[in-house]
Amino acid sequence: MFDFERRWLPNLDELQREMDRYLQHVTQKKPHSVVFSHRSWQPALDIYETEDTVVATVDLSGVAESDIDLVVTRTSLTVRGERRASGGGDQRRYSVLEIPFGPFERTVQLPAPVNPDATTATYRSGFLEITMPKLTAVGPQHVAVQVG
Repeated sequence: MFDFERRWLPNLDELQREMDRYLQHVTQKKPHSVVFSHRSWQPALDIYETEDTVVATVDLSGVAESDIDLVVTRTSLTVRGERRASGGGDQRRYSVLEIPFGPFERTVQLPAPVNPDATTATYRSGFLEITMPKLTAVGPQHVAVQVG
């Protein structure tokens, strides 16, 4: 028969205390060193109608006019572009980082058919306003039947 030495038993209590201390340390709630925004980068927009137009206002603060691409079809509006990161090569340690940057694209369906050729857009104070004239309703057309 084998006779085991039991010198390791006293160390088992110390190992248990160390594991408890480690687990308590790991499970403690610690504040994040940086708080990041949880939303993806899509510009906010408002769309409303008047009697003759559909108007969209897009919040593009910090986006250069040259970085905006606008596509209007009869039934949809697409705004795409890029907000470039602020700052240069200096060393920064953020404590809060919520202003998103990078490329974006946003497509929405319009509430009424519009005339893309007559659309105008103005950009001021970080807001892009797109005015799209509604297509006029064309009534029934009389078509002459020709004898062939």
